Amino acid sequence: MAGSPRRGNLVHTLREAVRRRVTFQKLPSLVPAALGDSAGCLGAGLLALDLLTDTTDPSSPSEVTT
Repeated sequence: MAGSPRRGNLVHTLREAVRRRVTFQKLPSLVPAALGDSAGCLGAGLLALDLLTDTTDPSSPSEVTT
């Protein structure tokens, strides 16, 4: 679907749905992914890599920084 006119319609529809639901907050910027159709796959791969290389002890409490 990269470069198809339907992408513009999808973004417009999503913007309208968000606009109706978001109140008392600044609307987020919604744009098509710069990586196109590969963005979801790349994001999933990076998440999997993070999970596989995580060296934190799951039984220890999380450190909160401010």
